[in-house]
Amino acid sequence: MVARQVADEEGALVLGAPTAAQAKGLGVGLDPRRVYTLQVDLDRPKSVDDFFKIAIGQFGQLDVIVVETIRTPMRHAASPKAIGLAARRLLYCLDAALNYAACDLHIITVAPGAERYAIPIATAFLGARLATDKSKSVPRVRMSAISPFDDDTADDGSLTRTILHTMREPRTPDITETVFQHRSESRVHYPKLAQARSKIMVPM
Repeated sequence: MVARQVADEEGALVLGAPTAAQAKGLGVGLDPRRVYTLQVDLDRPKSVDDFFKIAIGQFGQLDVIVVETIRTPMRHAASPKAIGLAARRLLYCLDAALNYAACDLHIITVAPGAERYAIPIATAFLGARLATDKSKSVPRVRMSAISPFDDDTADDGSLTRTILHTMREPRTPDITETVFQHRSESRVHYPKLAQARSKIMVPM
């Protein structure tokens, strides 16, 4: 679990979940002096804005935001509905975070197929937002997208390690992985190129 690893390294955390019960569960076993949990609805801009306002109030500044915008099997991730939902939630987070961020900010979005849309959408939005920002202090924003594998239901810790690595490194090489697989049917004689998975996409 990413939160536990960050807490073990004495990092301060504000954790959000869709329901109050889920949010409370996120903090179980973690140092309450360094962890604050909140209910947040990623589909409501005001709820997202309140989340970041309280986070700043608790700890003074934000360094890294990790947002899981949607959970869906990879085969459904490219549907217009899934992309629209994930993109909308990401934009709400970006917009709210910039209202309160005063220092450099690293935003990591986690969603199946996120590399297809997260960086382009964030680039367009942040470019427009920062270009029209009249304040003297505009934070430098780094954007990373991580796409889980289809079989992450039985988590072996690889997703957590990838997120932590991306958080810790000031820059991360652009890594693209392609997986080849064989169909089991006897009538298929050639390898099928599985969907390319970009595990880490590094900043604008």
